Amino acid sequence: MSKAVGAFVQKAQALKNAPAKFSASAVEGNRIIPSKTKDADFQLRIDAGRYDASTKHLNVVLQVNSQAKSPALKKWIKENSTHGKLATASFDTAAKDQNAEFDRVLQELKDNAKENLGS
Repeated sequence: MSKAVGAFVQKAQALKNAPAKFSASAVEGNRIIPSKTKDADFQLRIDAGRYDASTKHLNVVLQVNSQAKSPALKKWIKENSTHGKLATASFDTAAKDQNAEFDRVLQELKDNAKENLGS
């Protein structure tokens, strides 16, 4: 299981301009990364949560795609649906180094996901 989450983080870090997609203009409930065409490959996605204008933080949610192949992720879908929150984090849209903030959020999501999947 943790391999699938780790692979997601590596693929997400390789996406061009991914940190720029985590902005105040992200629409709550909509996907941030990856594009739908990459669902099967990534197995997971990050959706936008609520944006807090006072703190300039965007809540983000790691969710399992319906095309996930990993047995642990398939089990998660059965128990929680594809809309279940595997992990959550808060992205600081005002951070000076957006790439570092992106990496920090990915690591937080990875750690929370592993904990929630029990590995």
